[in-house]
Amino acid sequence: MVNIPSDAVPPRLCVIEKLNGETEYGYNLHAEKGRGQFVGIVDANSPAERGGLITGDRIFAVNGHSIIGENHKKVVERIKANPNRCEMLVISEEGAKWYQEHNVQITLDLPNIERVSQKNHLPPSIPPPQRPSNHSPPPSSWYAPTTYSQYRISNEQ
Repeated sequence: MVNIPSDAVPPRLCVIEKLNGETEYGYNLHAEKGRGQFVGIVDANSPAERGGLITGDRIFAVNGHSIIGENHKKVVERIKANPNRCEMLVISEEGAKWYQEHNVQITLDLPNIERVSQKNHLPPSIPPPQRPSNHSPPPSSWYAPTTYSQYRISNEQ
């Protein structure tokens, strides 16, 4: 087993799942010679964002398979193997450099991998604001300007 210092950036195993009829994972996959496969732009509120992918992440494994040395087409095949779920072992560019400088291969066997899924990546829910017991509007609306459309609607009634 490889001994990894506690301050080393941990690779992330991101679990990306499509929900409610989503058709895309919501990120771009890029490849560059010498850099391998990496994550391009991640769309806001997408399965990729909810699953923990970050723009610029380097990809080292897809669905349990190392992709080191694989061509772009093969990586796309691995991602599409399950149309609704994908697991990706990723790390930031800076993190990847640390492992390279210390001759440590980024694999699924590393002891410090952080698992990221939609359940532990979603922001905590915020409870709805409580209304005063006398049913009056909240203070934030006391001084809210009235728009013309609101005025017109109230006059038509």
